Amino acid sequence: MRALALLAALFAHPAARAADPKHGTFPNEELKVGTKTRAYRLVVPKGVDLTKPAPLLVAFHGIGIDSKDLMPKYTKLDDLAADKKFVLVYPEAEGRAWGLVPEKVTADLAFFDELLKTVRTRYKIDENRVYLAGMSNGGYFAHLVGKERSKVVAAVASHSGPLGLQTLGGIKAERKFPVMIVHGDKDKLLSVEFARENRDKYKKEGHEVNYMEVAGLGHEWATKEKVNEQMWEFFEKHPRK
Repeated sequence: MRALALLAALFAHPAARAADPKHGTFPNEELKVGTKTRAYRLVVPKGVDLTKPAPLLVAFHGIGIDSKDLMPKYTKLDDLAADKKFVLVYPEAEGRAWGLVPEKVTADLAFFDELLKTVRTRYKIDENRVYLAGMSNGGYFAHLVGKERSKVVAAVASHSGPLGLQTLGGIKAERKFPVMIVHGDKDKLLSVEFARENRDKYKKEGHEVNYMEVAGLGHEWATKEKVNEQMWEFFEKHPRK
């Protein structure tokens, strides 16, 4: 009888079962943000202890052909997540680009907020270890989310991404979050001068900056320089305070 009662309880509450945290790669997750349905890829490595708060990395892909499904292939961040035991999320940009006009900035920030809320509901996330990374246009958006959500985000790593129009008058974040800036000196799409200017802007306003300029690198992920390991070392040293 007890067994039958247990089965009945389980079948009576499918939503509760669905909410149970699980390990795995979930490539086509969706959530509602206002009237829009937004997509993301979620990675929860087996090494993550689901009973304890884990770090979270939100990785924003680049513009155009880049996506939540392509970014894992060239960054190998899934491997880093498995090694360092953190939860990893790749949001999908609407229209293949992040926040290039004011209304998209508002919508994409709302997506980030809802995504963070959703992941925190499903998994135990360390509130002081929410990190951002991004490539190119995604790097730009990582800067922007860091600025706008500086009291939530612990640290930011922008790879080959400029600061946007929102920072023409300065970053002016409520909290001086640490930032890692990675850029190739042979980048023909976005000049390394952007990265140098970014570094100087952040330093002028009192942010801690880890600046990594890669000799001979174009507009691509600095895999040979083991940028993932360096990025995570930077993150581990900078929980939110």
